[in-house]
Amino acid sequence: MKYFEDITDGDLLPCRPVLMTKESIVKFAEEFDPQSFHIDEDAAENSIFKGLVASSLHTLSACTRSVVEAQGRVAILSGLGMHGVKMFNPVRPGDRLSIKAWWTDLKRSKSKPDRGFASIRCEVFNQNKEPVMNYGYIYLLAGKKYKKLGK
Repeated sequence: MKYFEDITDGDLLPCRPVLMTKESIVKFAEEFDPQSFHIDEDAAENSIFKGLVASSLHTLSACTRSVVEAQGRVAILSGLGMHGVKMFNPVRPGDRLSIKAWWTDLKRSKSKPDRGFASIRCEVFNQNKEPVMNYGYIYLLAGKKYKKLGK
């Protein structure tokens, strides 16, 4: 288990690439974001995207899975929020996304010194090295003393 004290500002997370398939794009959109340019190829061709594109929520969710897997066993007590999500280029069927993720903004809690705050910042690129998205997570982490207190 990694605790707050075990994490260093700038530590990179080894995120696996994410492959966005047509099937996963349509399936996610049908359930959560049924806009025509996510689910209907003909409508998507007539949109500003000129083809099927993934929902930004799908892209964020798929990348979140990779980041969480890359964290390993970190003593996360809770997620506290997210840093703003910015989208740069649409994600299309067949895109292979790479994620650069790193720990940052480490700060021990003043009121409860057995824990600390930490962020993970993420940059996502497609296979052509074009930026797709930037975003981040804000976490509350247990410190080593938190474990010893039996909480």
